[in-house]
Amino acid sequence: MRSRFSRSTLRTSALLAAVGVFAFSGPTAPAAAQSLVPPPLDLSQRTGSEVAQRNYPQKQACMQGNPGGGMIEEKPWSQRVLGYERAHEQGLLGQGKTVAVIDTGVNTHPRLPNLRDGGSSVPKGGALTDCDGHGTIVAGIIAAAPDPTNQTAYVGVAPEASILSIRQSSSLFIEDETNKTIGDTETMAQAINKATKEGADVINISQSSCQPISQAADARNRGNQQLQTAVKEAYEAGIVIVVAAGNVGGTCQKNPTGSPTTAVLPAWFDDYVLTVASVNEQGAPSEFTVPGPWVDVAAPGQNLITLDPGANGTGLASQIAHGQDGQMGPIEGTSFAAPYVAGLAVLIKEKFEKEGKPLTAEQIMDRIKETALPAGGAGGRNDIVGYGTVDAAAALGEVVPSEWPGYKEPQQKQARLGADVIPQKDYPALIIAIGGAGAGIAAIVFTAFLTNAVRNVRARTRGNR
Repeated sequence: MRSRFSRSTLRTSALLAAVGVFAFSGPTAPAAAQSLVPPPLDLSQRTGSEVAQRNYPQKQACMQGNPGGGMIEEKPWSQRVLGYERAHEQGLLGQGKTVAVIDTGVNTHPRLPNLRDGGSSVPKGGALTDCDGHGTIVAGIIAAAPDPTNQTAYVGVAPEASILSIRQSSSLFIEDETNKTIGDTETMAQAINKATKEGADVINISQSSCQPISQAADARNRGNQQLQTAVKEAYEAGIVIVVAAGNVGGTCQKNPTGSPTTAVLPAWFDDYVLTVASVNEQGAPSEFTVPGPWVDVAAPGQNLITLDPGANGTGLASQIAHGQDGQMGPIEGTSFAAPYVAGLAVLIKEKFEKEGKPLTAEQIMDRIKETALPAGGAGGRNDIVGYGTVDAAAALGEVVPSEWPGYKEPQQKQARLGADVIPQKDYPALIIAIGGAGAGIAAIVFTAFLTNAVRNVRARTRGNR
């Protein structure tokens, strides 16, 4: 399960709503670019950590919302296809449930009424500030409330769920000497630990660290080891962790079937997370989605509508600027397929708890996989979209095959990569899983890898650790 993203530093992220264009207003004033040291994180103590030791000046202004508000009347295709509004009609709205969004922060929005600050590793603004806009898009897909004016049909998957925003990265705060942005496997692990401590029901991670599998063997890597421990403990606490499969670009390459060359964290820890690929309006896999034996399911990830993610935004947005030239294009990426599945996990958890039959994290993840629309390939899965596109109605049904009396698990299971085979000594920063790469579609990269990569890596197995 790996989220891909290019290393190229496309730091602009403007949004075009139905009315008007949202863009960064330009570089910040010199005063704002002075030394800004992150506090020793609300997330946990980081004594001696790299983030706490370095200065991360803010290099660009935060994204601003459209003061006029975007108006998009039609119901998004993703909403029609997934059909989760039928669950709303049955009273399943995510009430009393919490989704931790570990991302770039979440801006306040009138249609995100249940938004909480879960802490930040970014120096300015706290977790309810999203200079990049990325986390706000994710939160809107999960929990946007219905339009009180009834002028738009857009609504989130679990509109009454609470969003716990944990701001663990940003593309706008860049250390001068290394050109490294805030956010790495260590801060990600701390964010997951924070979400677990705060009692999250579901964690959505639309960020990832992409690494060559040839480097994914050094168990001495502190940050990656911490990340593995964090996802395992969250899973064992009953939390469903949903992660993006990643987008092709830069060091994240499109893996050949059955022989992956690119590993991505945290999707790499396949036993503990649910990895989501992207499909288009025709149901075909998105060109940018990274295949791998860790991919579990797929969800809509192209031509999406979302909340205006800029500061003080009140409306909706349908396009995003790609690349340094700011060319407008659709909102797309495995980053935005993942939150549809996170929202579905919330509804499943709510349904069975109401019925007095609470499910474990494993049972919820298996239910989503088993009820997905079958993909081609042995055993009904393939490395591109896993078991297929999620089917909300089926996943919310009473019984799935594994719950039938006398059910026997198939003997031939999908190939898995060892969850404890983890990459590189100088652990890389996390990269936002957003946008497609290739001709005409550039990935928006929010973080950069550390400059020193491990040259000599020894293969280690679980038994050798």
